[in-house]
Amino acid sequence: GLRVVLPSSAEDANGLLRTAIRCQDPVIFLEHKHLYRQVYNKGRNPGPDFMIPFGKAKVVREGSELTVVAAGALVKRSLDAAKLASEDHGIETEVIDLRTLSPLDMETIAASVKKTNKVLITHEDSLSWGLGSEIAARIADELFPWLDGPVRRVASLDTWVAYAPQLEETILPQTADVLEGILELARY
Repeated sequence: GLRVVLPSSAEDANGLLRTAIRCQDPVIFLEHKHLYRQVYNKGRNPGPDFMIPFGKAKVVREGSELTVVAAGALVKRSLDAAKLASEDHGIETEVIDLRTLSPLDMETIAASVKKTNKVLITHEDSLSWGLGSEIAARIADELFPWLDGPVRRVASLDTWVAYAPQLEETILPQTADVLEGILELARY
């Protein structure tokens, strides 16, 4: 089947690209343009044999009160928001980096949702008909008994992304938007 990859760091891009090269199935490799200019995700070269298996998400921050499911550039923004939620509001948020969209690692998502009972999905796709809608539907279908609140999403506005950087920041979800989503969901 078709594989869809969305790394959030240079290391993940390295490991996932090596897996994609060796994969017999077609692979769509999505790289976020903002990750090229960032320094937070730089690291050592993990070596020529480093590979990350498809369908294995990574818990990048442990938490107990709420789960944030993120991919690509939204992983860093979600981590920043989770840190602020902990420091300023005492809300311990778990953050999951999906790394691959197809196959989707529902096992990691399920384990986290069963632990925290609340989930926020962050993505840069538009809110309507975006990636988060499918993940939210799967969570609602498969994990409803464990939910203590609605499945919430933080995503881009339902419009085209502007070329001007200032307008881009208005349309695309930022750290403050993710933090607002965490605080709203934590009130349930």
